[in-house]
Amino acid sequence: MYAVAVTILFKEGKFEELKDFFEISGLPALESLRGDMHSIAFFNPKDNVNLGIAFMKDKETADKFAEIRKENLMQIQDILDSSPAVYEGEMITGKILKDSLIEESKESLFLAFAKLDVKNADEYMSLQKEIYLPKLEEDEGIISYGAFKSDANTLVLFEFWTSHDAKHDFDEKLNAEGNLYEKFMPLMNGFEDYYGEPYAMRQFSDFKAGRSIN
Repeated sequence: MYAVAVTILFKEGKFEELKDFFEISGLPALESLRGDMHSIAFFNPKDNVNLGIAFMKDKETADKFAEIRKENLMQIQDILDSSPAVYEGEMITGKILKDSLIEESKESLFLAFAKLDVKNADEYMSLQKEIYLPKLEEDEGIISYGAFKSDANTLVLFEFWTSHDAKHDFDEKLNAEGNLYEKFMPLMNGFEDYYGEPYAMRQFSDFKAGRSIN
């Protein structure tokens, strides 16, 4: 599976206009990728920040997606305040813990997203698999998680939760056991993290529990 994440800034007071665009034009423009694109969702995790994350079959689909994305952004240039920052790559780990089916309504979905500048991606992921992911998979609130390497020193990690409270409760458990996150700090040069619920999304494929990428 291949993943693409895009962040871009939009102008003050233009969120509703941005939201309307994706619902009316942006998402329907992706119908041509049905069968090769699995899902896409958009978030507004911080003031004037738009985050999109999409999952698809392969790099070839990502290239087609890039062309459609470019055309979409051209239509809303007047409400944007930056060029897009694009992070993409083949998934290096991931697992679906709960079914996410097309016909099911997504009443509650919460994303935890991090872009990491790491010293050694393999070393970071090795520690992730050793001390973090086993605890994550045991939690009742996690829907799915994954990671991909955008370049030699950039990792993108994401987790989909049933709610903000579920993610918060998980972090509280980890903190009660000792701050697990601190063990990763020596392996990083920096990070950006984003959290939020989707304001627009489209799912083209069913995600069945048990599917994993090692």
